[in-house]
Amino acid sequence: MNTKRLRILHVEDDPFQVELMRTILQASLKEPYDLVHEASLASALRRLKSDAFNVVLLDLGLPDSRGLATFTEVMECAPQCAIIVFTGTDDQEIAMRALQGGAQDYLVKGEVDRHVLVRAIHYASERKRGEMALAAERDLLQSLLESLPDQIYVKDEAGRFIRANSAVAKFFGLPDEEALQGKTDFDFFPHGLAQQFFDEEQRIIKSGQTLVNREAHITGHNGTARWELTTKAPFRDHRGKIVGTVGINRDVTMIKKAEDDLKRANSELEHNRAELQKALSELQKAHTDLRSVQVELIEVEKLRTIGRLAAGIAHEVKNPLAIMLRGINYLSRAVGVKDPVVDTVLKDMNDAIRRADGVIHGLLDFASPREIEAKEEDINPVIEESLSFVRHDIEERRITVEKKLAAGLPRCRFDRQKIEEVFINVFENAVHAMPGGGTLGVRSFSKIVTGFGENIGASNIDRFKMGDCVVVIEITDTGPGIPSDMLGKVFDPFFTTKPTGQGTGLGLSVSKTIMDLHGGAIEISNCEAGGASVVITIKAGGH
Repeated sequence: MNTKRLRILHVEDDPFQVELMRTILQASLKEPYDLVHEASLASALRRLKSDAFNVVLLDLGLPDSRGLATFTEVMECAPQCAIIVFTGTDDQEIAMRALQGGAQDYLVKGEVDRHVLVRAIHYASERKRGEMALAAERDLLQSLLESLPDQIYVKDEAGRFIRANSAVAKFFGLPDEEALQGKTDFDFFPHGLAQQFFDEEQRIIKSGQTLVNREAHITGHNGTARWELTTKAPFRDHRGKIVGTVGINRDVTMIKKAEDDLKRANSELEHNRAELQKALSELQKAHTDLRSVQVELIEVEKLRTIGRLAAGIAHEVKNPLAIMLRGINYLSRAVGVKDPVVDTVLKDMNDAIRRADGVIHGLLDFASPREIEAKEEDINPVIEESLSFVRHDIEERRITVEKKLAAGLPRCRFDRQKIEEVFINVFENAVHAMPGGGTLGVRSFSKIVTGFGENIGASNIDRFKMGDCVVVIEITDTGPGIPSDMLGKVFDPFFTTKPTGQGTGLGLSVSKTIMDLHGGAIEISNCEAGGASVVITIKAGGH
């Protein structure tokens, strides 16, 4: 509808009244307007359905309808229009009833002058516009009140409910919000809680301050407990005077439950964290204990190794003692005789004594139990010394030793005595695998790790990073090798291929433990040409 141009529908069957209305409006109405005439109710209703008007000037006495029914049908057809009823002097009671039903004004035919008519049209149009705007706001407010799940209510100064939405009525178990009219919190809550609510509302009325997000644990009419978050504010009239309070209650039971669940979960998480920390501490202690047991196991195996080496060491000591004995016998016959041979004999005796002392000292030093004490050293001298410990067995079985120890190898960080035990164990196993003689190959070299390369086993490659420099010691024998179904078990404790009484099965297990403690690797495989190959790998510069 064009709100700038007033559109008027005149419903009248008297031609004189129609012409009179046209004349009055032409002379008196200043703003732009359209005047449309209909002579019957039926035609008026059709016009109202197809067109839009601001004002309807309605005669209650029409050819096809008379009285209040005429107004009722027009009102139902065009509720947005301002209706001014025209009636005779004897129909004023009906006109008053029309006003009660929604008509904006009524005028008595024959008593209308142009000023009254124009004023009535203006007032009716403005009042209807205001009513429509108010109705739209009322509908919007009602829609908001009913669509929101929160409880919304208004109370007067005495705490009586004067307006509420259906959520409030439902909470109190009432059929509708009208049943709340005039009731107070004392009708629904325990006296103490109701008094608390009343007192806070009185403070709001007196202070004008808003109460925001107050939590309360309350119980509904059905006994269900819930948490509510309440905001209350002053309710003012059109003059700004505080005449009550307006409140909103929001059910936060699920949020409180979620908070409690979260607190409980955090508590359980903290408990689990403490348990995990305790388990980690115990695991670390177990790891320390395991390392201690591993070192003890190494020392136990070392003592067994020392026992096996005793015969060889006795052989090493016996020959120097024999030389010393022959020298002493010779000196006893040649006392006082200046003979160059005496000097040679004395020198041999001195060398033999030093050799015996060195062997015995080395054995005692080797047998001394201790933790890993790594130092940077050359690996080749350790290989040579370890070979000297098993020399007796090598000579007894007439085994040939082929050494290819690379000169100028990078120094490695290791515990000399522990690495000696690894070499001795490997040399002994190789010698025992060749009881009728054979060849013991010992080779050392360095290389850069580039992948599963030569002489670094696939099961140990993850000990080293690409680009690491490592020193590799390869020990081979020409014995029968190791059965393929037993290769995966050679490092298991107490596993051995030797006959009963000739080994405990701890040597290789201890050797692997020593290499693990050094961050190195040991790998055993069979040679294509026969015999076994042991590859020992140590990172150059330490670990």
